[in-house]
Amino acid sequence: MKSLDSLDQKIRETLAEHDSKLQKAFEVIDRGEGYFDLLMASIHGRQAWITYYIYGLSAVTLAVFIYCLTGYLASTSVDSSLDWALGLIACMFIFTVVKVIAFEQMLKFEMLREMKRIELRVMLKNKDSED
Repeated sequence: MKSLDSLDQKIRETLAEHDSKLQKAFEVIDRGEGYFDLLMASIHGRQAWITYYIYGLSAVTLAVFIYCLTGYLASTSVDSSLDWALGLIACMFIFTVVKVIAFEQMLKFEMLREMKRIELRVMLKNKDSED
């Protein structure tokens, strides 16, 4: 990891010597978005409905989980407590699936952002070489 950091540092030093404007543009591009920025980006765009669906399904599953938990805690017989426990297990399974899908959505948005960063770097480099 240190070798990659030192390589990045050498590239930045070379670019700083070459063109400070280009270096400043690369610094703006390299500033990454945080977790909450990625969340906000996921609720905009063409596939925002997937994110809304995921959050809606999570809310409904949480409500069902709470209902099953209160039923489980209030049950007196073993048969009814097993029924409520199956409901709790099903809700936990749905939570797991929803979180995996949401994580994949976040990775997709991060990958698209990285591709845009690379495109911007190439365009800036081509613009610099034309001048």
